[in-house]
Amino acid sequence: MSTTQKGPGLSGAVHNPAFFTGVLTGILLSFVMYGWLYAANRMSGLEHLAFFRNWICLGTFGFVMIIPVLRFFRSPGRIFASGLVAWFLLCVAYASAEICFVNLSNRFATGAFKLLVMGAVLYGGVGVMVWTLTTVVTVLRQNTSAASSAIEVSTPPR
Repeated sequence: MSTTQKGPGLSGAVHNPAFFTGVLTGILLSFVMYGWLYAANRMSGLEHLAFFRNWICLGTFGFVMIIPVLRFFRSPGRIFASGLVAWFLLCVAYASAEICFVNLSNRFATGAFKLLVMGAVLYGGVGVMVWTLTTVVTVLRQNTSAASSAIEVSTPPR
């Protein structure tokens, strides 16, 4: 009988919760982006509601972007990894949307790579903030437990 061992490879990454959440978030971000572009460019009846349309789409986009942060709130590395996977999929969708909407990169003054860097900086900053917050909470918990044990003074038996 031969035994085969699975080494760390692509199958391990696919079953990683951060990767799966990133893929799901990236797909949702792409749908929101395509819907936003379709509503802005192909539905002329919504032109008089452009302000509200843009705010609704922007709010939906922001809500979907928070999914990795809420899912991995205590793990900044997973937040960054999941966000980067999601943002990479969004950049692929953005690059494909540039084919149909030729002035898209001119309108936003950014290409797909610049968008990827902006997303990496954004999720990296959120990861640093979460790491700082968890570190402060951990230090405060240790200080309160140390202070409560320092206050307890045992009286000698008589």
